Amino acid sequence: MMMTRLRTFLALSATLLGLTVWSAPVGTAAGSGATAAASGTATYRIWHWNIAGHAINRGSTDNGLVTAILGSVSYRNPDFISLNEVCPDQYRAILKGLQDAGWPQSPTNFARFEAMPDADADLCKDDAGADQDPYGVAVFSRFPPSGTDRITLPYDGDKARKLLCTPLATLPGGPRFCTTHITFDNAYKQAQLDAVRAKMEQWTAAGGTVITAGDFNVQPHDPMLDAWYAPSVATAANANNAGLFRELDDLDPLCPGWGEQTTEGTLAGACGQPAKVDLVFAAESRLAGYDADAHPIAQDRCLNSARTAYIPCSDHRIVDATVTVTTP
Repeated sequence: MMMTRLRTFLALSATLLGLTVWSAPVGTAAGSGATAAASGTATYRIWHWNIAGHAINRGSTDNGLVTAILGSVSYRNPDFISLNEVCPDQYRAILKGLQDAGWPQSPTNFARFEAMPDADADLCKDDAGADQDPYGVAVFSRFPPSGTDRITLPYDGDKARKLLCTPLATLPGGPRFCTTHITFDNAYKQAQLDAVRAKMEQWTAAGGTVITAGDFNVQPHDPMLDAWYAPSVATAANANNAGLFRELDDLDPLCPGWGEQTTEGTLAGACGQPAKVDLVFAAESRLAGYDADAHPIAQDRCLNSARTAYIPCSDHRIVDATVTVTTP
C-alpha cells in the first residue's frame, strides 16, 4: 500500500505540473543515509510515538517499554525518531540502547531532550533516587544534527509545552526534524498551533525542508488545522483548508484527507474510527511522495507497576512514515 500511495502522489503531481517523474523503491539504502529516490530528491523515514512515559509506564525503564521501543526502531529502521511524554530516565535508556545498537552515525551527537515542567508536579520518578523529574519531548537522528531549536510555546497554565527541532544542514534538502506536544486545553490549543505553524512557515520560506511530528491533541478535520492543511486536501473528512502543509497519512484510502486512527480510546474520529491526534507534517511544496501508517498498541510487552500483568504500552499508536522531498 505504501508504494501505491507514493506512486499515486507522484503521478498526480506530474499531471498537475506537466512533469515527467518517477520513484525508485523507497529505502533501498537502509541504514546508509538519505535514500536518493530520483534526481533532485531524498527519502527519509520517520518514527513517532507518544509513549505515555508517566501516565501508563510510571517512568519505568525496565517494564518492557524501552525494549519495545528499541525493537520497533530496529525493525522499522527510521532516520528520525520523535517521542512525546518521555521521562528523563527513559530517554537516557533509549539513547544508550540506540548507541549500543550502532544506530546513529555519531554516537555522541544524535539525541535531544526537552523537559516540559508541570505547574502542579514533576511527574517521572527517577530510578536513581526518590526525586521526581518532568517528562518532555525527544528527537533522535541517525545523522549528526548541526544545531538545536528549543522553543517554548504559549503557556497553558499547566505545562511548558515545547517545539524541539534538529536542523541537519549536511543532508540533501537541508531538512529540519521537529517534535511537539500540543496542550489538551482547548483554550490554548490555537495559540500553540499557530506558534508551531509560524516557525514551520518561516523555515520553509527560507528554503528549508521541515518535518514536524507530534501529538497535536487536535484531529485533522478540526477547524484549528485549516490553516495547516493545503487547499489540495479537500475531502468529506477534511475540507476548508488554506495552509502550506500535508500530513503524511492524508492519502490513506481508509479515510482520504484524514488518514488512520492513532488512538484506541473512546474519542471519535472520522470514517468510523477512533481519534487521530498523532500527526506528521511537511510542506506540500517540498513533497515528491509520502506515506504513513499507524500501528496497533502492543498489549503483551509492558508490565504494570506491580509487575503482575501486561498492560498496553501506551494509549497512542506508533506512527511510521516515509517522505520523499525535493532537494533544490
